[in-house]
Amino acid sequence: MSTVAPLLAPSASYEQVELKKLLTDYPDLIENADEACWEMLSSARVHGCTANTLLFREGIDCKHLMLIVEGSVRVYKNSDEGREVTLYRVEPGQLCIHNLNNLVDGIQFSVMASSETVMRGLVISRAAFHKALAESSSFRGYVLRNLTERLAHMANLVSGFAFDRLDLRVACWLNNQFERNCGRPVQVTHSDIAHELGTTREMVSRILKDFEHKRCIQLARGRIHLLCKHTLHLVGEGKGKVRKDIS
Repeated sequence: MSTVAPLLAPSASYEQVELKKLLTDYPDLIENADEACWEMLSSARVHGCTANTLLFREGIDCKHLMLIVEGSVRVYKNSDEGREVTLYRVEPGQLCIHNLNNLVDGIQFSVMASSETVMRGLVISRAAFHKALAESSSFRGYVLRNLTERLAHMANLVSGFAFDRLDLRVACWLNNQFERNCGRPVQVTHSDIAHELGTTREMVSRILKDFEHKRCIQLARGRIHLLCKHTLHLVGEGKGKVRKDIS
């Protein structure tokens, strides 16, 4: 991801002990790092940005690899009609597949990326990345594993768009949010869900009203309460009774 807006001034290079503390969420990278990989990591600088900072936009080459150590980045795509769909998020311990592909092959993608929270990350130059990719077997293996995992995620995402009804996708998304929130109310707007799933606010509102009618959830301003986890799971699996006019 390029054009990172600095919240912190670039720091001096880090020693291995300091790097291990910063990269505790990247055990697969750190534990197997060889000399060439450590050389790359030691050249990194810490940069940060505030929430809602645009980090990457379509048509721009990535100049750095970023290893996020704090915060979250949302990678999304815009449609010609002005709608958004979330492709995935990048959090500590994860790499951005579009960042990697652009650095490896120079391929540009029509995607956007922005920070959702205050964010810090280790920024590695394109030159240092390519040097490590050529000389470090441990780093090459790490990059390939991450590319494979992210590609599997993207394949599932495309499959969901192609074959799953929208009401099932909304139910599955809500189930995931409630599980992450331990059943507590989820603070989210109908527009937020629409941006996540690449649809319109009106369609999301219709589906949520239908779920409320089934007593799965209760809607409040900017918040959704879970009423019946079992029923919502049935709807998400396509086993609950759903309205035929929602697709």
